[in-house]
Amino acid sequence: MKEDVLDVLLYIFENFQDEESNHILANDSLVEALEDVGFTEGEIKGAIDWLDGLVEVTSESFIPTQSGAEALRVFSPQEQLVLSAKAQGTIMAFEQMGILDAHAREMVIDRMVALGVQEDEATELERLRWVVMMVLYNMQNRDAEFAWVESLDMGSAAH
Repeated sequence: MKEDVLDVLLYIFENFQDEESNHILANDSLVEALEDVGFTEGEIKGAIDWLDGLVEVTSESFIPTQSGAEALRVFSPQEQLVLSAKAQGTIMAFEQMGILDAHAREMVIDRMVALGVQEDEATELERLRWVVMMVLYNMQNRDAEFAWVESLDMGSAAH
């Protein structure tokens, strides 16, 4: 998915984060507002589809099975094509630190795969940060984790 879709997502997140996510998606004025600031119909549709996917993976039906502490998450070939080793390691580190639980981890991986391949590692890590924030924002009682991720400088993590 093109980087332009991420720009739309970031704009929505930064400007509409106080509104209920389901309400945002059903709001025609959102589309008009996005068109007014210069986003194309394709970019807007891609972003809304991505947000629909986030709502879907937030549902109870997406919760992964519980695994023991000794369980190891193996990334699929498709996930490995999209996520660099650094991004995979960052996701796993977030889980080990308690920022993400298994459910949130799977949501982050799903939404990163939906965005597609990112060739620049620094940009990928910043995109990962935003996806983690969007996932945490859509989960209950994750304010502290959200604030911690929001304060990160992922650009320095790429070096």
